[in-house]
Amino acid sequence: MSALTVVGALWPAAASAQWLRAETDRFIVYSRGREAQLREYAVKLTTFDAVLRSMSPAPRKPVARKLEVYLVDSAAELRRVRPGLSSSTLGLYTAGTGGTFAIADRGGGGLDTDDVLFHEYGHHFMLENFPAGYPGWFVEGWAEYFMATEIVGRTVKVGGYNVNRVYWLFNAPWLPMEDVLSKSPWQIPRERRHLFYSQAWLLTHYMRSDPVRAKQLNEAIFAIANGEQPLPAMQKATGMTVAELTKALRGYQKLPGYKFTDVLKTPPVVTVTRLPPSADDLLLDHLRLVAQRDDTVDPKFLADVRRRAAKWPDDRYAELVWGEAEFAHGDIAAGEAIVQRRLDANTNDVEALLLAGTGQLTAGHRRPDTRLARARAARPYLIKAHKLNEDDYRVLFAYAVSRMAEPGFPNENDLNALLAARALAPTVDPITVMAGQALLKHGERERAEGLLAIVANNPHGGPLSAQARALMEGKSTSEAEAAAAAEAEADLAPPDDAGGKAGGKGEAGKD
Repeated sequence: MSALTVVGALWPAAASAQWLRAETDRFIVYSRGREAQLREYAVKLTTFDAVLRSMSPAPRKPVARKLEVYLVDSAAELRRVRPGLSSSTLGLYTAGTGGTFAIADRGGGGLDTDDVLFHEYGHHFMLENFPAGYPGWFVEGWAEYFMATEIVGRTVKVGGYNVNRVYWLFNAPWLPMEDVLSKSPWQIPRERRHLFYSQAWLLTHYMRSDPVRAKQLNEAIFAIANGEQPLPAMQKATGMTVAELTKALRGYQKLPGYKFTDVLKTPPVVTVTRLPPSADDLLLDHLRLVAQRDDTVDPKFLADVRRRAAKWPDDRYAELVWGEAEFAHGDIAAGEAIVQRRLDANTNDVEALLLAGTGQLTAGHRRPDTRLARARAARPYLIKAHKLNEDDYRVLFAYAVSRMAEPGFPNENDLNALLAARALAPTVDPITVMAGQALLKHGERERAEGLLAIVANNPHGGPLSAQARALMEGKSTSEAEAAAAAEAEADLAPPDDAGGKAGGKGEAGKD
């Protein structure tokens, strides 16, 4: 459970840190290199957000937590954040209880970077603005449709195509459309999964390109989100059999699109600051801690963090990353000492307070015999952090976790904390599942199932999707956890393939 958020601060010019931070009203973008390029990309992402809002039922409203986007220069740097990634992977998106961010390798070229980030932001945007239990093909097809958006200066083109997707449509046997309409990507054999994305994109493009079909699409999607089976719902809405729909898709080769100019009426204010120089050594290690998906202890990683942090004595950023690494991978007492130094320096440091709390929870997880005592020790830090920042979903969720071992959990206050965290971070599946469980225990099954369905139908939900489905079926908490464990063991939910393989494009990963 990660604690540290990279907070940009003005730093003396002599320090010459490489990492820059550009902030708009919706994004925080980090990169090394020229400030002008960073500003340009921050504006591009804001423009893409405006395009999505202009073509969907999403009002423009303030965001509780801005999406962080990191631009790196190589696949090797991506693997520092997520060890084991393929060398062809161009980026990943993670929405977890310790933070939400997207990261992309810009070394492969601007279009690749756009494709990866636009695809993943499409998922983020959908979950944040109109979440529901959509079928997998629509979730992926929608992201694929907008992934191909081209933004050049003030001109935007929507409705184009990704070369890789078209390549597979013309050069490989199609999946049966019954499978595309009724299954999630992880249920398709790995070696044919690229066809799922290609066909989902084509189906979405076909349905959106005509006003009558667009209305039919909405009817089918709403019906499926309300519990109807995907195949009958699609056939009923379109009046076509699967065979007829397949024939129409194979004949659909003209791709009408949309062109906008000045979709941003007012360019966003972009504020650029320089990160502390210690971030040059430790930022990618911090992101690895945020994105960590299991309890594996990595001594080599810990040694690397200790070595890098030692170069920056008394540096706040370096010490918080170091402390987090100790809690997760090393010496818990060392982590406690580090975080105490930061609180001695500033008793109102929200990130240090959050690390003090989540560090205790991590320690209790590593040493189950101390779990209750550690959870109780965590709570004062988390309560103080919440008073200082009421809009931090990480604090609210950590507080709820600290209460799990107490008799009577979840009480009304626990439920409210979870629902507040979920409202602030609708893209974070673990929070949604835990909130759904709490609602079930309070006897609010209909409301719980509305939340759980979002995760149950998530095409990349993996073990959490299995857990959510089991809870919706009336299974006990322990049975649902067993279903999740079985799913994790089977490894049926690999990273999201947002790039394909043809033409040198890579894939993007999503948790």
